[in-house]
Amino acid sequence: MFPTNRLLEVKLLVNENIITETLSRIGIVDRQKKIIYQSCHLYKQFDVYYLAHFKQLFTMATSKTGYHGFGNVSMEDLERRNSIAFLLAKWNMIYIPDPSIIEPHNMHIDIVPHRDAAEYTKVKKFHTDNLVSQ
Repeated sequence: MFPTNRLLEVKLLVNENIITETLSRIGIVDRQKKIIYQSCHLYKQFDVYYLAHFKQLFTMATSKTGYHGFGNVSMEDLERRNSIAFLLAKWNMIYIPDPSIIEPHNMHIDIVPHRDAAEYTKVKKFHTDNLVSQ
């Protein structure tokens, strides 16, 4: 079974800010309430970039009380991450050194077009700023 805590290493082909903005428009979308729940984040550590489902990042965090984070990462979460990675690679935004890692990648992904993004509230369930990176 695939380890659910393994982050996906990626190489950036465009500016980090472009990828971050794009990721903010991909995830679970409530079109009636106009809310986007972001699924994946770009995470940098030791000059290496990773694409991670937000639940994977919870496992790396420590709460204010000092307890290690929790994570209930499912295979569905990883398939969602893989599908997002596949799209970013297809759009020439990232390069995946080992593309076999993102199999399977056929999950339906909701994307709000850039032109409509201002109409939506963007919700992050995890903020990568909370992780100490080097």
